[in-house]
Amino acid sequence: MMQSLRSGAQSTGARVLVLLIVLSFAGFGLESVLFGGSGTSVAEVNGVEITPQELQIAVENQKRQLMQIFGEDIDPAMLDDDRISPRALEGLIERNLLLQEAEGQSLAASSKTIGELVASVDAFFVDGQFDADQYRVTLANAGYTPERFRREQAQQIVLKQLQDAVSTTDFATDYELDVAAAAGAEERDVRYLLIPEEAIESAIEVGEQEIAAFYGADLDRFVSEEQVVADYILLSVEDFFAPVDDALVDAQFEDVKADYVVNDQASVSHILLIQAEDEAPAEYARRIDDLAARLASGEDFALLAEQESDDIGSASVGGQLGFTDGSVFPEPMEDAIASLGVGEISSAVETEAGTHFIRVDERTASEEPDYEALREELREAIQRSEAEQSLLATADSLRDLVFNAGDLGQPADVLGLSVETVSGVSRTTGTAPFDSAVVRDALFGEDVYDFGNNSAVLELSDNRFLVTRISEKLPSRQLALDEVEAQIREELTAIARDAQRQAILTGVKERIASGETIEDIANQDSYEWRVEIGARRSGGLLPPEVARLAFSMKLSSGPTIDMVDLPGGDLAVVELARLTPGKVDNLDPGEADQLVAQLGEVQGQLSLVEYRLALRQNADVVVR
Repeated sequence: MMQSLRSGAQSTGARVLVLLIVLSFAGFGLESVLFGGSGTSVAEVNGVEITPQELQIAVENQKRQLMQIFGEDIDPAMLDDDRISPRALEGLIERNLLLQEAEGQSLAASSKTIGELVASVDAFFVDGQFDADQYRVTLANAGYTPERFRREQAQQIVLKQLQDAVSTTDFATDYELDVAAAAGAEERDVRYLLIPEEAIESAIEVGEQEIAAFYGADLDRFVSEEQVVADYILLSVEDFFAPVDDALVDAQFEDVKADYVVNDQASVSHILLIQAEDEAPAEYARRIDDLAARLASGEDFALLAEQESDDIGSASVGGQLGFTDGSVFPEPMEDAIASLGVGEISSAVETEAGTHFIRVDERTASEEPDYEALREELREAIQRSEAEQSLLATADSLRDLVFNAGDLGQPADVLGLSVETVSGVSRTTGTAPFDSAVVRDALFGEDVYDFGNNSAVLELSDNRFLVTRISEKLPSRQLALDEVEAQIREELTAIARDAQRQAILTGVKERIASGETIEDIANQDSYEWRVEIGARRSGGLLPPEVARLAFSMKLSSGPTIDMVDLPGGDLAVVELARLTPGKVDNLDPGEADQLVAQLGEVQGQLSLVEYRLALRQNADVVVR
């Protein structure tokens, strides 16, 4: 059970979710609790120090975020500390200012609110249910304790309270509503022709002579990129897989098999009372006695846990802690659990965490694992571990050998490796492993391309290392007509298509100016036509492309006509016939409420920006 929880907490989904949680604090350096002493501060905010450790943690978190977004192709300059530090420090300063202001306003987060927030994080769930063991393991993997996580959640809540208090106090005036309604509720009468793709394409013909003339008129344009023939050595962990000695598997199996035996387990719940800093001993004792009496009278344990427990994580799920095999919880708790039958509740149990009342919910018998499957897992783990060690050792040796080598042959011979060759690599394209921009940048860098040296040993994804050098430079050359014929044909077709579209638009404009209508043109040329009277920017029957064009057109004294491409290749020729400004009085109640809410949100965001600027301007901030 515990093993499965550990595995689940290390899954990709859990890690991503926990990373999102951590990143919500990444710019604000809340890790200072981990470090002792004040040290030399990098800044002070109204006398409150920001330590170098806090800043470094914020910088590292922002680096991790950038690497997750851009992957191995990230520009190394983006990860430079000097580039990230100013932004990270500004984030720390702003958070400190907001927290100080929240404290000054006596804002606080209730235990219930914190519990609801904790219980909403998917990473803490197993089989669709909040799991206390998963909660603790997941936090531990992210470097958090439940208490620290709870404290940071409380800070997030009060920060949101403060920001909501600022942003939700704004309102829109009648004049602002009128202006917004004039644009947002504007109505337009729109007619449009649908010109099928076939009608456009049928008029397009690109011949061989036209292609040859286009090619001959601009030969300099049809020149290949500089390319190279590259030698390279690629190391991957799979190259170092080797048979594993059965004796080693047996030895490790004997060492770990006891860890995989699932002993008798008990599923337990608890209610934890923690003495508050300002709580007198007598008052704390009274709380313990009162809870003991309520439990003795038969009140619902889960409901009492939700109402009274100071353990936020378990309180939200009726006090459930999950399973223990006798080694999970502190000794006083395990002693109490061992003495209880299913459904029984302990008396008060004291630990360093506080006072517990424990109930045993279920007991399960021990089980033995599938030892053959375990042996295979061990064999694979040993094989990969040994391969990774061999890979790293070989990569280190390769770094030393290629630094001064005149080619890759000598280092390959020494290490028993093979040199591969690939041709046709340019600055923008290449086959694997030169499909990586990092590898191509190294290949065409000054040290390798201009001076003819070996590259550095590059660490790639998936446990791979690569070193490369240029075997031969292939200069730019004139591309033959047959190599670029398809490219030229496509370009000439696009030019002809655009010319045909413009001819259609011009023809429609001239015919309407002469007195014809959209309907007349549609009937004469067998086109489909449509009309929408009083169209709105959204929610109408107009295709999105037609609506965007129609509401960007300006009404003039003559015909207002333009065109837009539709999905699938068809063309819409659009006529704007009439424009009616919107009015608040013409909106239905739902639309009016939505407009008021949208304006309030915009105003609130602007006010929040101004509020933050004011806090900064009025604060005593010292940056060292």
